[in-house]
Amino acid sequence: MSQTGKNKKLASFNCDQKMWEQFIARCKSKGTTATATLTQFIELYLDDLDNLDVIGGDNLDKRLDSKIKASIEEYLVAGNNSHPSPTNETILAICSRLDKLESQLSSESNRNQTTAIHNLADLEEKIEVMCARMTQLAEAIIKIQDYLNNQQKRGQKSYYNNSSFKVHSPRMQPLTEEGLASRLGVSEESVRKERINLPPPLFVAWCKGKDRSGIGWEFNENTGLYQPAS
Repeated sequence: MSQTGKNKKLASFNCDQKMWEQFIARCKSKGTTATATLTQFIELYLDDLDNLDVIGGDNLDKRLDSKIKASIEEYLVAGNNSHPSPTNETILAICSRLDKLESQLSSESNRNQTTAIHNLADLEEKIEVMCARMTQLAEAIIKIQDYLNNQQKRGQKSYYNNSSFKVHSPRMQPLTEEGLASRLGVSEESVRKERINLPPPLFVAWCKGKDRSGIGWEFNENTGLYQPAS
């Protein structure tokens, strides 16, 4: 510190350059200077510690970066650690106040994070319920299709039993992905995409809708082939 005028001292401290530029710009927007703002801050603090809350709303940002606090503490230790002055004691008190504000902001952040986690859990539960309902719907569709196919087969069986000859339908053999795509009239990529994205019951229903004979197909992971759904 050096003498700058009668009953005045020059005070200096380390501060992040970007933060200081923002502080200067804000002071200008308020029609004041950095010196006047800091002086007002210290005067109000000396009058009443609670006035810090008032200052924070108009002249200072309550969300001061912790780096400022670290820089002030570094300045105090390096500059005049063994001979504390009123100015140093004031800055130490400001650091204490910053600790309280930082603690309050941290508490608010933790509460917001807890709310987000709770909302995410609710969303996951709703998605699980929707997937379960989709599976039930797919199973119901398959049962309806099986019933209609059985009714059709009964009619055909009655006709052939009354005819002079009988036809034995050959057993369907497992197909490769290429073979199934050709049978369904789609690309191999479409078959692979639907198998991955759809639950097994829905994939069987999708195949039935594409198959010219109304046969549902399912994927056998052991053989890597597609076989008629049982």
